[in-house]
Amino acid sequence: MTRLSLLVLAALAAPAAPAGLLAQQRPSPQAATDSGARVVINGFVLDSMSNLPLTGATVVIAGTTRQATTDAAGRFHFTLDTVPDAVYTLGFFHPTLDSLGITPPTRRVEARRGTPAFVELAVPSMQTIVRFVCPDSTVAENGGVVMGVVRDAATDAPMAGVRVVVLWTGLSFATGSVLKVPKAVSVVTSADGAYKACGAPPGSSVSAQAHGKTASSGWIQVEVPNGGVALRDFLIGTPPPVVARAPAADTGGKAAPPAPLGSAVLVGTVHGTNGTPLEGAQVLLLGTPLGTRTDQSGRFRLAGLPAGTQSVEVREIGYGPRRFAVDLSPHRQASLAAVLDERATVLKAIEVTAQRGSDIPGFEQRRKTGMGTYITEQDIQRRQPISFTDIFRAQPGVQVTWDGSEYVIQMTRAASTGMNCPVQWYIDGSPFLASGSDMDGVLDPNQIVGIEIYKGPSETPVQYQGSDGGACGTVVVWTKRGRPGKKPSQ
Repeated sequence: MTRLSLLVLAALAAPAAPAGLLAQQRPSPQAATDSGARVVINGFVLDSMSNLPLTGATVVIAGTTRQATTDAAGRFHFTLDTVPDAVYTLGFFHPTLDSLGITPPTRRVEARRGTPAFVELAVPSMQTIVRFVCPDSTVAENGGVVMGVVRDAATDAPMAGVRVVVLWTGLSFATGSVLKVPKAVSVVTSADGAYKACGAPPGSSVSAQAHGKTASSGWIQVEVPNGGVALRDFLIGTPPPVVARAPAADTGGKAAPPAPLGSAVLVGTVHGTNGTPLEGAQVLLLGTPLGTRTDQSGRFRLAGLPAGTQSVEVREIGYGPRRFAVDLSPHRQASLAAVLDERATVLKAIEVTAQRGSDIPGFEQRRKTGMGTYITEQDIQRRQPISFTDIFRAQPGVQVTWDGSEYVIQMTRAASTGMNCPVQWYIDGSPFLASGSDMDGVLDPNQIVGIEIYKGPSETPVQYQGSDGGACGTVVVWTKRGRPGKKPSQ
């Protein structure tokens, strides 16, 4: 809302005053020459959506040119000379509310010289905002709204015509059963970059992403409070130009470091709930092979990141992983103070005895052909993965991407086609249908003794080509329960 529109609204919203009051509001010669007392108005602006003070709001007095800005505690102050005792109308505006089309209500306060007056202003309640923004869909379904502004990461300019997708899992009651079904809302930003996605369930976590014409943000998690209104802005960065890379140097069999995807930088710290810095915690940028670990002070620095709003996952043994949304800019360094506050169940220590070769049927013979990529139990132990998909990070020719609800393994060659090309999975020699399965929930890295990765039909053994002939790639996973002498797999 502009300053002019707010003043006009205040004038229209204020009830008609009696003639006597109008006369009091006009400064009189006596008021102008009255020495000593002044009209003092103190106040406070509350953000009703977060129940916190609203910082940086501009407060105005209708009928005057006076304005004040709220401080970090949401407070403001006016000292007015040469004005009479009167009932004044106050209102405020704020850049975020303005961009979202939220109209803050005005308040009237009686002010007398020599006696400070106090007035409290507030952002409309969540319920009021939901009814205003989503008058039809949410009333019947008791839904909420995710709203915000999409901006260019390099210029901070609002971006029109960007599609914002919000996903969550809902319940369907049919044929006497309860089913979990995916639900989504898709909206396009207006000329001022604003979007309003109605229908998101209050008191839940949803996934959201902004898609531009040439680039998109990452998938991030947005918490929708019980009141039903979640504010989340997005930044979208321009993809860096594709530069031909020199032939990779010999890395001694180790995976080459991933190429930078941009110029953004993220720094931060990782602590436990007791304030102890966590050394060696993994910090991963979801949807990319980029990641790092914290030092002994719990600090980290991650460079070469793509600009835009992205999702970072932080992991440490003994703690549950947490995801954080970060706004990455090519011009300024972003920061993150991560706290891991959920203890994860720690498995009992497993005694491992090293041995030459492998007792997986045919594993060494297939490895000697030079076709495919092979990961042994010792390789997995050196990587210290927390989840199954961690084993594939920075693996040449393989992508670990985030689809909004889980990690997905794809071959780089298949992913480059832009088509859905799912990997064919085999577990202990038997086909496994991974569609709809979270592989991190299916497989525990501590129970895996070998992995075979085939990137296409030309290198996939006949017995593992499956129905598509291995066109999208094949991953064969061997577990401890599939070893000879253990529980048979086929």
